Amino acid sequence: MSSMIAAIDSIPRLSKQRRQGLLSRTHPFSFLTDRSLMSMLGLVLFFSLASCQRMDPSKHPIVSTNYGKLRGIKKDLNNEILGPVEQYLGVPYATAPIGDRRFQPPEAPGSWQEIRNATQFAPVCPQNVHGVLPEIMLPVWFTDNLDVAAGYIQNQSEDCLYLNIYVPTEDGPLTKKTDESSMNKPRDEDIRDRRKKPVMLFIHGGSYMEGTGNMFDASVLAAYGNVIVVTMNYRLGVLGFLSTGDQSAKGNYGLLDQIQALRWLNENIGHFGGDPERITIFGSGAGASCVNLLILSHHSEGLFHRAVAQSGTAISSWSVNYQPLKYTKILARKVGCTYSETADLVDCLRRKTFRELVDQDIQPARYHIAFGPVVDGDVVPDDPEILMQQGEFLNYDILIGVNQGEGLKFVDDSEDNDGISAAAFDYTISNFVDNLYGYPEGKDILRETIKFMY
Repeated sequence: MSSMIAAIDSIPRLSKQRRQGLLSRTHPFSFLTDRSLMSMLGLVLFFSLASCQRMDPSKHPIVSTNYGKLRGIKKDLNNEILGPVEQYLGVPYATAPIGDRRFQPPEAPGSWQEIRNATQFAPVCPQNVHGVLPEIMLPVWFTDNLDVAAGYIQNQSEDCLYLNIYVPTEDGPLTKKTDESSMNKPRDEDIRDRRKKPVMLFIHGGSYMEGTGNMFDASVLAAYGNVIVVTMNYRLGVLGFLSTGDQSAKGNYGLLDQIQALRWLNENIGHFGGDPERITIFGSGAGASCVNLLILSHHSEGLFHRAVAQSGTAISSWSVNYQPLKYTKILARKVGCTYSETADLVDCLRRKTFRELVDQDIQPARYHIAFGPVVDGDVVPDDPEILMQQGEFLNYDILIGVNQGEGLKFVDDSEDNDGISAAAFDYTISNFVDNLYGYPEGKDILRETIKFMY
């Protein structure tokens, strides 16, 4: 290919006499004019490039969705137990929330005519991993691997509402077993589950401020569990959860993104061999809180059927922001949008670049958040604690889990190899109670109860 391009490139620089001599001596098509020769070489180059671009369908499967065709990539896990997995990366589930769509609910994506390549991750939602969020609000695995995490979030854009879909194949050795009923002629008995596969949607954590579904390769989980696993990006921080507490900016856009992703899956996952009647949502940390909030929201009713919340609930101290306007005004002052009317304030914020908004350092009270889900009377219809008491979660199968080191990050700077000192322990408990327990009566009893427990 390179020699062909070099030949084309060199012809115009030859004199007319030399070109004629060269053609008459060496070229079998010496009767061609210069123009016809160039045209022929151009056609050869075109068809050669087209041949290079033609992809092996066994390695690049194509799936038709309601919006258009997707070309994925089939990845071998190089494991004798687990079969290959089809990956469809960067699949749009909503229209880009840019311009006037900033601080608005998501809209369904547009369709496309050509086959869309879904072999690379799409951009992640805007965020700032360095210093804006208090470190104690992030999981240990994240802060201990910031260099690795930073590699996943370099490519940022407001056009970030994409899914990654991991589909197990039936090519692995576990799809068959040996039938030993016939000792003389053992045969393979096909035990493949020919029903549509269950689906799991993972909602990543990061205190509603950071993270991306791109960080989590779900190939092994998909292959091992014989389930379709989906990861996603949703709007974060200011862009995902800013609220004025009124109609100017109701908030909860990140939650609405998750609901839109569930709608997309219900409409399209059948094309990938998935069962829309068997969708499970699961998440960790803030992702688990989102799972709990989706359970309580009527907007997501009927869109999923089971839920797994790992290390987080909707009644955690940091799960809901009860002072959204306070932090919105702080942000507005920092970027020069000092308007008294919330509608004017939000219009001003829409005109700022996403970098101007995301990079502002706004520190909430300890154990709380500046931008997160709010009780808007709609997506989150009431205080989650009230909704839980009313049994709004009883329509779902739910698995809730914690780990042995839950909350360890809050005392991370107080411990050493010998553990935590008595003085540091007393201070941590007192600080925790003072920040989270809003009633002066009974604080002493609560402190002593916690100390006794731990």
